[in-house]
Amino acid sequence: MIYTVKNWSLKKLRSLFTLSLIGATIFLTSCFDDENTMPLPPAAYVLVYQGSPDAPDMDIYANQNKINNFPVKYTDGISYGPFYIGERTFRFTSVNSLSVILEKNFMVKADSVYSIFVLNNVDQIDAVMVQDEWEDPIADEAQIRLVNLSPDAGKVSLEVSGIESAFTDDLEFGSASDFDGISNGIYDLTIKSQSSGEVLVTANNIELKGNRVYTLILRGLESSSDNNKKLDLQLITNYTNY
Repeated sequence: MIYTVKNWSLKKLRSLFTLSLIGATIFLTSCFDDENTMPLPPAAYVLVYQGSPDAPDMDIYANQNKINNFPVKYTDGISYGPFYIGERTFRFTSVNSLSVILEKNFMVKADSVYSIFVLNNVDQIDAVMVQDEWEDPIADEAQIRLVNLSPDAGKVSLEVSGIESAFTDDLEFGSASDFDGISNGIYDLTIKSQSSGEVLVTANNIELKGNRVYTLILRGLESSSDNNKKLDLQLITNYTNY
């Protein structure tokens, strides 16, 4: 399944006149003179993706502040939003419950962009944070990375039709590759086991457009026959350079 999450660039987020921070909202008004305008506080920007295949629907908190408006289901996420800098405690609970599924601290820095991925089966659930760093995309090129969130697929490689060598290889569970450039076009994407060379999952006729930054997520269980949990690929759009 291919699914797109609408996000914003750091540059566009910085340019917003009103900035809602997790934990407080600062109201600015356009009638202020430039010299009297309250400066925007430093912030980091964080995306959260729920990749634990058997976890219940979640509420997500940063410190004591709930950051989701709707239950976060498996394969869903929360688009980039601004967060106070410093160490933040992320708490994942069952919906409308104080029962904590996972609690983890992450350090976020000013003017940085991050993705948090919840992963593994619920009895071993964890979360990892990666810093999202890409070059400004151009009209005839996209940028894409692979994230391996499958607990039982082992190390994997990504092959892209029309490209002779593996686009990404030797990617461990819970890891993300760097963003790499690729000409805009329509591609077949193939995930293979690094150890056996076996094809694990494919996605055909996937259009990668220029001026965009993508994350390709390998999620689900290689051993599952449940359509809702089986190994699959999901594409999200991190940034569009309008």
